[in-house]
Amino acid sequence: MRSALLLASVVSVAALTVVGFRYVTSVHEPEESFVAEQWVSRRAQVQLNDPGCVRGGMALSLIRTGALLKLTRVEVVGLLGAPDEGAAEALRYGLGQCHWDWRQSLLVVSFSPGGNVSHVTVAVD
Repeated sequence: MRSALLLASVVSVAALTVVGFRYVTSVHEPEESFVAEQWVSRRAQVQLNDPGCVRGGMALSLIRTGALLKLTRVEVVGLLGAPDEGAAEALRYGLGQCHWDWRQSLLVVSFSPGGNVSHVTVAVD
């Protein structure tokens, strides 16, 4: 009986840890339909000191729908505008403060060696 109680306690703590981690690392913004004009026009807001999660909802929509997958770098820039940061392997777009601890969040668009989008995710800056 004692070992069953111990096992139940360990499982409960592990489950709470996983749920807590997912809560802390997830974007705290409801999904919003992607509208290219709004995405570009909200870029200036992202640069403010306390912008809130300006483009996070649209980023979630882009990820869920896979809208950027297999696009070329030129096509991505044509759709999202100039990135805030860019390298050969990835482009980064500011989203605002979309995580619980007010750090800046980024949409990271990664490219395969062939030059097409291979992965899209939200990261903390």
